[in-house]
Order: sequence, then C-alpha cells, then structure tokens
Amino acid sequence: IGTVSRVINGHGRTGAATRARVNNAIETLGYRVNTVAQSMRRQATRTVALLVHDIGNPIFAKAARSAQEVLEDAGYMLVLASTGASSGSEASAVRMLGQRRMDGVIAFLRRENDADTLAALRDFDGAVVLFDRAMDVRADVVLTDHAGGVMRATRYLLDLGHRTIALVGGVSGIYPGRERVRGFIEAFQSCGVQPPPPSFIRAESLDADYGFREASNLLLNTSPPTAIIAAGNQVLEGVIAAIRAANLVVPRDVSLIGFDDSPVARFSIPPITVIARDVPQMGTMAAQMLLERLRLGAEHPAQKVILPTQVTLRESCAPPVDR
Repeated sequence: IGTVSRVINGHGRTGAATRARVNNAIETLGYRVNTVAQSMRRQATRTVALLVHDIGNPIFAKAARSAQEVLEDAGYMLVLASTGASSGSEASAVRMLGQRRMDGVIAFLRRENDADTLAALRDFDGAVVLFDRAMDVRADVVLTDHAGGVMRATRYLLDLGHRTIALVGGVSGIYPGRERVRGFIEAFQSCGVQPPPPSFIRAESLDADYGFREASNLLLNTSPPTAIIAAGNQVLEGVIAAIRAANLVVPRDVSLIGFDDSPVARFSIPPITVIARDVPQMGTMAAQMLLERLRLGAEHPAQKVILPTQVTLRESCAPPVDR
C-alpha cells in the first residue's frame, strides 16, 4: 500500500521497474484517484479559483491563461468563477468558493468597498490574491502603474499641442479609476498647463455603451476635445464608434489613445496608440504569489507588486487642427 501511494502521489523514491508495475496495475484495474478522499485527508483540494466580474473581457482571459500554466506546473487546477454586476454576487461567490474548499482565489472584483464582499474575503479560509484592487483585507496584491501610464500618454498629447483632452472610461471608486484620473491631472500640472474642466473626465463605467454615449456628448459640445484617452479596452470600442458617428476622422479631427492593447486597437484604421501593460505577466505573478502564500502560510507578510505600463505609439495621434 505504501509503495502504491508513493507512486500515485509522487512522494518518496521508487525504482523505475516498481513504478511501471504499479502503473500497469492501475491501467489493468481502471483505477481512478478519489480526489475528494485525498482532499479530506490532506485538508487541501489543490484547486484555485479565478474570480472575474466580466467573463467577456479578453483581459481576464489573457491573465487566466498565464496563471493556469503556472498552477498546472505546480499540480493545481484552475477553475473559473464569474459574477454579475451586483455586489452581492461577488460576496456569494467568495463564500461558495470557500464552502467548496478552494485552496486559494485570484480575484478581479468589481468593487472595493462593499461591506459584504470584504467580510466574505476576510472569512475565506485560503490564500487570496487581488488584481488591481486596494482593499482592507489580508491579501497579496498585483497592481498596475495606471497613473504613470496615463500621465505619459497625456504628456505625449500635450507635447503635440493638445490642450482640450478628455478622459473617458474607468470607475472612480476603484484603484485603476482613481489612479488614471490622478495621472491625467498630474500630467497637466507637471507641464504647467491648466487641466480641463471636470466635464472632460467621464469615469463611471468601462462598458462600450458608456464610452459611446460619453464620447458622443463630448464631441457634440460647442468646444469639443481635440484628443480623447479611452481608459479601457471595451470603452475604446464605444469611443471609436462615437467618432465615426460624428463623421470625424482619427487623427485628422481628433487624436485617440486607448488603454490595454487589443485587436480593436491594433487593427483599427489607423491603428490606435495604447497605454499597454503585460497582462500575461500579471497572471503569472498572481499565480506565483498565491503558491508562495500556500507554501509560507497565512502569517507571512502580505506582498504587493506594481507592474509597469508603457505607451505604444501608433498612428492615431497628431497635432490638433482648428475645427
């Protein structure tokens, strides 16, 4: 029994001939490991959940693919859990994952300050890694330098001569939204230029419909922006549609910058300049941090990593013209 256990679980040292005899017996008998029994004995399921609030966002898919590779190499399975728009669904999902004895959860959450979700995360009996969220819970965190990326993009537009620049997209109640607005304002201040009025900052959603509506309102203004930063890959789709609906041309009539590279940005005509981040690296880092947390235990100090952004220049920006 001990020899068979060592071969199945990969523990200890057994000779090649012995391993072959055990594996032949397994194949002959059609034996399958009872993972439920194993998890009860080990008090671990070797399963990690990726919790996302929008399964349709390709950013999450990229991160998930990289995280899965790291976890599978370590003998863990990654499962996907998707929530909806309501805050209650996130709290319920975290509790459900805890009831199913997940060893850990990597979470892309819609909100930071929902009391029920915070309580569920604090009660979760496993490792927690948060993506781009600043929350009052014990968790390791992978952040992005949103402020630095938007600041560099805004300064690039200012150097081209733009002064009426709009920021469309984002949610001011979470870390990425706050940081993008901060970088936007600080870019003007660092150049000694008066920031645009508050109406030029539209940061209430990341949806394409929101991007279309807010960009349309701005472009129909008597003093429209000469440049727009679309602070999200889905928002960018709506902003592009709004520019076309207004019979404007990029970059002749309005310059455009997106956030996060995507096929929409790369294959638009012209291709769109973007504030890019290494999303697969985020997934890899999150999985590595979670495995380290499982190895070191809950008492080890929480880690926080801030990954860089860069501006990928393409053909969607030009000096402004008098319209």
